[in-house]
Amino acid sequence: MQETTQQNDAIDSRFGYTGTDDESPPVEPDHTVNLLLQPRENIPIPEFYFEPTGLHIDVGDTVRFNLPTPHHNVNAYHPGFGFSQRVPDDVPPFSSPVLTQGDYWMYTFDQEGVHDIMCAPHEVFGMVGRIVVGSASGPGSNPVGEAPGGDQARPPEFTAALVLTDPAMNPQNIVDQGSVTWSDIAAESKRPMLTPVQEE
Repeated sequence: MQETTQQNDAIDSRFGYTGTDDESPPVEPDHTVNLLLQPRENIPIPEFYFEPTGLHIDVGDTVRFNLPTPHHNVNAYHPGFGFSQRVPDDVPPFSSPVLTQGDYWMYTFDQEGVHDIMCAPHEVFGMVGRIVVGSASGPGSNPVGEAPGGDQARPPEFTAALVLTDPAMNPQNIVDQGSVTWSDIAAESKRPMLTPVQEE
C-alpha cells in the first residue's frame, strides 16, 4: 500500500505527470483520452478535439491524455489562468506543458464535479473537453458564460463555447452515457468561427 501512495505522488495536483511513449507511467491510468486533429472538407482549419470529448469518471481516477498528433496541451478553465471557473472549488490551476506527438500527460481528478478542459493553443477552434468526476456538480455545471469569475475572467468563446453547449456535452448526459465522442457532437457545434487571413 505504501508503494502505491508513493507512485501516486508522482502525479502532481497542478502539473500532473508528463511522459513519452517509450516510458512506463508511474501508475496504470483508469481512463485514456486522445488529443487529435483531422482535416475538414473545403475548410483550411482542421478539427482539433479530445476523444472522448466528454468522460464520466470516479473521484480519484487517473486519466492518461495521449498525443497521437502534435502540439497540444491540457489546461483547466480556471481563474488562475484568467478564465471563468469551470472546475470545482479547491481545484488548483492545473495544466500540462505543450507536448509533441508521442508524449502523454496524466492527471488524477480528486475533486468531485465538472472539470472543463481545453487545449490552450487550439481552444478557439473547439478543442475542449469535459470530465465529470462523480456527479454533474460545481461551477462547471453552470451554463457557459454563467460560471463564477470577475470582470476580467474570460468564458469559453468561439467554437469552444459551441462544443461545450452542445446537448451531447450536457454534464448529466455525460454521466448517463459514460462518455461522449466527437462524432456525438452536432456538426453545427463544430463549425469554425475564426478563419485565417488570406494574403492577396
